[in-house]
Parts: sequence; structure tokens; C-alpha cells
Amino acid sequence: MATKVYLSTRGGVVDPADATVSAFDRGFLYGDSVYETLRTSGPRRVVALRRHLERLHRSAAGIGFSIPFSDEMLIAAIDDTLTAAENAASRIRVVITRGTGPIALDTRTSSQPMLVVYVEALQLPDEASYTRGLSAALVDPRTVANPGLKTGNYLPNILALRQAIERAGDDAIMCNRDGFVTEGATSNVFVVASGEICTPSLETGLLAGITRSIVFELCDRLGASMSERAISPHELAAADELFLTSSVRGIMPVTRLDGETVGAGCMGPLTRKLWEAYEDYVRAVGRGECE
Repeated sequence: MATKVYLSTRGGVVDPADATVSAFDRGFLYGDSVYETLRTSGPRRVVALRRHLERLHRSAAGIGFSIPFSDEMLIAAIDDTLTAAENAASRIRVVITRGTGPIALDTRTSSQPMLVVYVEALQLPDEASYTRGLSAALVDPRTVANPGLKTGNYLPNILALRQAIERAGDDAIMCNRDGFVTEGATSNVFVVASGEICTPSLETGLLAGITRSIVFELCDRLGASMSERAISPHELAAADELFLTSSVRGIMPVTRLDGETVGAGCMGPLTRKLWEAYEDYVRAVGRGECE
């Protein structure tokens, strides 16, 4: 298992010890960057790659810069890094910063954007962890400029997770200033009640997750009832089932919330059906049958 890094400033893949960037890079100075986190199914097949690249462009446009790297170049950089790492399966992080410049907020002072691709061995919870589920904590509302953009300004999420850990939680579930549930620290939230699956609507203030969109498609395929709307913290506590979704962990059940048991205290039947369907999808990506 290996970690490798592609740097556009170096023109290729380097070892982590050589993966250095300028102290004047705006991603370091201001979090002036966008990113995506992906995973592979097998050594080289990237799950939902095109969807991630589309969101990367949306995030960049949302903070006012156009990515100068073509999708073909981005895909080639990812592939080169995966090849160099030689992992059985990998976790990938693609970061594009606005570039270097003087210490000034004016974005017109920045130079050529920089591309960084991080690849490391994929480490997933074991199957027993999915069955057992994790413990989550509802944390204080947060204020962010635009939660729908995946930018380098991640401090609110970091503080939310820290708050959850201090309360013996494995993950955080956040609310907006109106008190409605938005998302997890690095995930989207789904509630199952009376056989219906619900998730907070985008208007609530959250990132449109890639795995979130795949769950919508799986629900349609399985004939499961699915809706988007405002969800209160009380509904989470009273849910029959509760789960989080992310590109790396996939579908992860939450079986304890603020120290109290959710549902039966283990992965629920509808969550399991979706989890199995998602795992089938990931394996199909590995076989080259879909993206």
C-alpha cells in the first residue's frame, strides 16, 4: 500500500515527502480552493468520476474561477497517480487552488491555479461496523458562505466533528440557523420513518452529495418511497432508521444519536437493502459495467 501525490507545479507524481507547495499558495493562505474526494472500486476504476468532476467545476465557478485543466488532463493525472500508488483500492482527493500570489485578498493577484491529486490506500470500516452502526451527535448550528460548494474552507465542519467527538460521538450531524437538520460533517443525512426515506432538501443549506444522488437512483430502482424536505432534530431521534452517505464510506447507519438508541440499535432493513444495492453498484464500477 502506498501514498502518492500528483502536483501540476512539478508536472507529475511524487512521493509524499516531496509533495511541497508554496507558502504563498492561496489554498494554504485563505482556503481559496475547491476539491473532491473519491474512491476506486479495484485498483483503477474510479466511482462516479464524471459526477465528481462536474461538481468540481460547479464549485470553482461558484467562487469565481475557471479551472484551466481539461477533464481529460484531470483524469490522466488521477490515473497516473493511481498507477504509481499500486493500491488494491484507493481513496483519492483532487484539489485545485487559485494559485500563488502576494498576501492580499484580491483574487486578481493570483497566478496559475495549481492541481494536486492525493492517492492513498482505501481503508473502509469492516462489515460488522456497518451492521453495528455509528454514534452521532447533533451539534450547534453553523454559518457558512455557501454549503453547496466544496471549497477548502472546511473549518466549520472540523469544529462540528470536534464537538461531536467531545460528546462521545463518532460523527456530527449539523443544523442550520433555523434549527433544521442539514448534513453530517462529511456526509448527507437520511431518515427512515414508517417505510419512507427522507433527506434534507438542498434549500435547507447543504452540499448535494454524489452518493446522495446515487441513493435517489437506488430508491427509484428498488421502488422505495423517497422525499426531500425540511427535517427537525426530533425526527432524527424518533426515526426507525438513520444513515449517512459519503463517497468513501458509502451508506453508513447511525444507531445512536446523542447517546440514545436509534430504532433497533443496528442497521435497519431498509438501510441494509440500500447498502447492499450500493455495494453491488460499486462492484459493477470495478467490473467496468458503469461509472
